[in-house]
Amino acid sequence: MFQPSPLFAALITAFASGAYAQVLEVHEDADSGWEALAAAAAPKLSASTLAKAAPTAAEARARSYQTFLNQVNKPYANQLGSGNGSGVVVGVVDSGVQVSHPELRGQVIATYNAFNGGTDVTDQMGHGTHVSGLVAGSLANGSLLEGVAPGAKLVVAKVFTTGGSDSLTIGRGIDWAVNVQKAPIVTLSLGSNAAAMQSNIQNAVNKEVLITAALGNDGRASGSWPAAYAKQTWAKGQIIAVGALDANNKRASFSNYDATLANWTVFAPGVNIASSYSTPAMPGSYVYMSGTSMATPIVAGQAALIKSNWNFLPATDIAQIIFQSATRLCSDNVAASVCLSRNKADAVYGWGLVNVGASLQPIGGLNLGTKTGAVISFAGASLATPKSGLATGLKTVNTLAVDKFNRAFQVNVGASVSSTSTATSALPISKTTTTTTTGAKFSAEYTALVTEQTMLGLAAEQTPLTLARMSFSSPSNAGFAWGVGTGGSSDAFFGLQATGSAPLSLADEASRFNAPYFSLAQNATHAGTSWKLASGDVLRMGSVVQGNPLNSSPWQSAPFADTQRSVAVLEYQSRWGDATTVISAGQLLENNSLLGASGTEAWAMEGKASTRFVTLAASKPVAANVSASAMLTLGQADAFRNESASLIDGTSAVRQMAWSLGLARESLWRTGDKLGFSVSMPLRTMSGEMQLTTAVEQSQEDGSLRYAQQTLNLAPSGMQKDVALSYQSPKVWGGTVAAQALLKLEPGHEANAEPQLGLGVRYQRKF
Repeated sequence: MFQPSPLFAALITAFASGAYAQVLEVHEDADSGWEALAAAAAPKLSASTLAKAAPTAAEARARSYQTFLNQVNKPYANQLGSGNGSGVVVGVVDSGVQVSHPELRGQVIATYNAFNGGTDVTDQMGHGTHVSGLVAGSLANGSLLEGVAPGAKLVVAKVFTTGGSDSLTIGRGIDWAVNVQKAPIVTLSLGSNAAAMQSNIQNAVNKEVLITAALGNDGRASGSWPAAYAKQTWAKGQIIAVGALDANNKRASFSNYDATLANWTVFAPGVNIASSYSTPAMPGSYVYMSGTSMATPIVAGQAALIKSNWNFLPATDIAQIIFQSATRLCSDNVAASVCLSRNKADAVYGWGLVNVGASLQPIGGLNLGTKTGAVISFAGASLATPKSGLATGLKTVNTLAVDKFNRAFQVNVGASVSSTSTATSALPISKTTTTTTTGAKFSAEYTALVTEQTMLGLAAEQTPLTLARMSFSSPSNAGFAWGVGTGGSSDAFFGLQATGSAPLSLADEASRFNAPYFSLAQNATHAGTSWKLASGDVLRMGSVVQGNPLNSSPWQSAPFADTQRSVAVLEYQSRWGDATTVISAGQLLENNSLLGASGTEAWAMEGKASTRFVTLAASKPVAANVSASAMLTLGQADAFRNESASLIDGTSAVRQMAWSLGLARESLWRTGDKLGFSVSMPLRTMSGEMQLTTAVEQSQEDGSLRYAQQTLNLAPSGMQKDVALSYQSPKVWGGTVAAQALLKLEPGHEANAEPQLGLGVRYQRKF
């Protein structure tokens, strides 16, 4: 015959061995309806996975009594949504339940009296009603209190009366919950000093049931059965042994603990826990009770929340999630930071205090699933957007990412997309030094790395001047000439800028009057040849190839080994009267990028992209020392098929455009000074689409992801306009003064981007 342990006796005596029950007194208040007995602190939750907390008045009132819900970091209803336990059945094997209790009305869907096989589970002790309320109590019927998983349903087996119980009766209750009701979670706030009900517990384990079992209320260093079965190999990690904490996260004096069960142990609040209560003398009431019996159903409710969100999870995974998300508690005298960082179970507290909110958040990092089955890191995802503007909607792209337990979470992968808008620096570039010898031209431009800049663009702290770019153009020999350069100096040989007709620009950017595709090959090396025709027109051809910066010693390695972008161009320069025109036709070739866009992980791009373009630029004198200039570029990128296992499938054909208008004036205030003014639209995508395949749903049957394709319009939301005013004058106090003002409207072609204004002045003198 099964002999009741002190924990069993606690069911009869309301935890006489160091634990107790106390009637919850509720005071009527004419103004607020209820008078709170204790203030409730808001749970600490991560906004990345749970919605912002917004408790209802009923929830706030409940937590004024049930402060343990904050202690275990239980989210509010609006944070849980439908994942509040709905769809999950929890078996409660206890002293019965008051089915009509306001907190439990509609929550109990099946009952079983293990003494007579009937359905009458009238609770004569109050204990089962209290435990049931902690698992799945609901505020829906005007209840004062609630449970951890109010959306869950209960199947309740009555195995205790005031006259006690035995192992056979309890075993029948467990078997009914497992075999008949198919409950995936069973909570046992009961125990014995001797091994009992092993066959019933093994049966539950074999049927993939998660069991939460109380460690006992004897204050000893060994756990009661069936909690003590947790360490058995056959338990498969599906039994969670639960101890009790006080409000200060210290082990309650009555709570058992067991170092041999540490790897399967967690603790939950178990002192002065408010919940539903019912006896023949006190039906429909609420009381405070203490014991590991109160801590155990809190963990069962937590398991129900996890199961509700990810129904496919096996019991072993749910247990591990509870263990790994728990807040570490340490029985030895170590600093809090050391304790929290431990990755092993404590001899007393096991894995520590259950943390409900943390258990509903990712564990072990997130990976993105792809339709190809490849696994890619969410944390490593990044995308440098096209230089032609940020695609509308790109930053709002969502997909599902899974943690180490294959639990899907919706993530905004678009947050890893960088904008094309960058801070405007108006510090004028250093004066270019040009040396001309027998028709050959050599130019070098120096710059400094500005580490601090004032609001007017003045460099407050910078490194010494270093060579930024250089170019060389050979003298004409029978109409033939050639030129080379590095550091992105292609405008010294190609385009309107090379003719000297473009307006002065002191910005550290590519010429606004040359084909904008040259600048996509960053720090490029160029090479070209030109022929002067009999008509005086010039035919020019060459290439611009992305290379290493000058200070990276590109000559030490194979030339262009890491090339990603290159431009091949053919130009025709002619004069129409006093007007100079340059027509450029070219092709941009990119490897693993498109129009300057390149990404990693979720945004990885692999494959070759081709863009063809035509640029027309012209300059014409309009008055003495005054000339007007204009540039128009039209381009089209071919459809791109992404060969990488990422979210991007590819793009349709993408059309782009850029234009500039400018005025130039020489010798305005003194001989040799220059004034330049321009209004321009940098390269902008005008039309095109990107196809993405994202995970949109996770199967609750097997955890597999369902994917759907979405199409994004690549045209950005705005249209950037740059207004630049530049001035340069030689022979000022023995040196050269350069100044510029630069205004960018809708920078990055983003409609809501704040305008950027830069003002800069540079004085340069040789010593």
